[in-house]
Amino acid sequence: MLRPHYNLNLQSISVNGQTLSIDPAVFATSSNRVTIVDSRTTLAYLAKEAYDPFASAITNTVSQSVRPVLSKGTQCFLITSSVSEIFPPVSLNFAGGASMILKPEDYLLQQNSVGGAAVWCIGFQKIQGQGITILGDLVLKDKIFVYDLAGQRIGWANYDCKFQCSNFKRVFGHQMEIK
Repeated sequence: MLRPHYNLNLQSISVNGQTLSIDPAVFATSSNRVTIVDSRTTLAYLAKEAYDPFASAITNTVSQSVRPVLSKGTQCFLITSSVSEIFPPVSLNFAGGASMILKPEDYLLQQNSVGGAAVWCIGFQKIQGQGITILGDLVLKDKIFVYDLAGQRIGWANYDCKFQCSNFKRVFGHQMEIK
């Protein structure tokens, strides 16, 4: 049976090494709850029950170094230095022990600047009442995905996507033909 998307078994989210207090049922795959990978979706989306603790944890971690501001309902921050120096790593933890580590640039988007400070916003959006988590292009960038359709598995590796595709030969030892 072909599915229009790939389901993942997300179990928890950690910010700066601390697992957030999110009921695991929020991520449990069922007929009305799902976590999917969708490279056609620009941002990432979390169910409200996961988004609120996530945004709070990020804000609490950086509130001494930056000025939190709300912009159109999205949590943003005024920053005068590099986001990688201030913001913590985030880990998406999946069944089987796999974790996807997100750098600040993988969950924040730069919006504009105000008076010499850059405005960076959380690139995850809150979805109310749908029970869906979507990992879009924001968190998928700089990663190469491998789909094991027979084994019903997805794997990924970090990759600096600034290189040309011809560099895949060096990374994988051969070029893959896509049909």
